[in-house]
Amino acid sequence: MKIFKNVLAPLFCLSLIPVVLAADSDVESHAGYVDFSTLTAIAATEPTVEISLKGPLLNMITNLIRSEDEEAADFISKLLRVTVNVFESDDIDIDEVATSMSVVAEDLDSAGWDRVVRVREDESHVDIYFRLAADADVIYGIAIMVAEPGETVLVNIVGDISTDDISALGRRFQLEELVDLEVVADN
Repeated sequence: MKIFKNVLAPLFCLSLIPVVLAADSDVESHAGYVDFSTLTAIAATEPTVEISLKGPLLNMITNLIRSEDEEAADFISKLLRVTVNVFESDDIDIDEVATSMSVVAEDLDSAGWDRVVRVREDESHVDIYFRLAADADVIYGIAIMVAEPGETVLVNIVGDISTDDISALGRRFQLEELVDLEVVADN
């Protein structure tokens, strides 16, 4: 038993590192993944909220809620990663963040993402993008970027989400805007 605890268990754990790193690499090459590292670097502060749900944890959540809400469980089971970062600080240079958001938005535009929301009001900047399959039956990713004085929010949801899943999510949380959402690919 000591040999297992002292030698085999650590070796087993070390052998899982390449599997975990390969899974992260797969998500990062997924069409719905967005690299927000340039924006997080500008914030120059630790996030006040940081959520990073990856495959294994999303699977666990799916299994925990399946008996209570089958539709929500089906939706979550299709997700590969959910990342949320909220930076709150009066020291954040809103102009610099907004400029960098524009660069990321241009990159998303050129990569085939569809901007569904754009707000430029006072010092508020909001961009919401969907990465759709060619026939718009699947959403590969959702990217949300918000910059306001004192707060920056970055969200990336990666998976293969059907428009029916979005409608089910809207029904579940009583969000009529999502229930009636029709997604059509630009041609």
